[in-house]
Amino acid sequence: MILLFNSCAQLKTKEALDLVKKISKQIPKSFNSNPHLFTSLLDALMKCGDVAHAEALFYSSKEKVLSSYGAMMK
Repeated sequence: MILLFNSCAQLKTKEALDLVKKISKQIPKSFNSNPHLFTSLLDALMKCGDVAHAEALFYSSKEKVLSSYGAMMK
């Protein structure tokens, strides 16, 4: 999953964003407890241009790690 999100982040295309959104909807809410997965999702959303969705996920997260702040700043 992380590799998929990272690859989509590098592509920065609408198709990549659509794939990230589709996959992220199928992931259980408990994925927020995995900081690597959560950060790679935030990074993909930000780099593909969906800042609003990334912000909503970021603010809904109960535990924020340093890497998630970094993903939001890019």
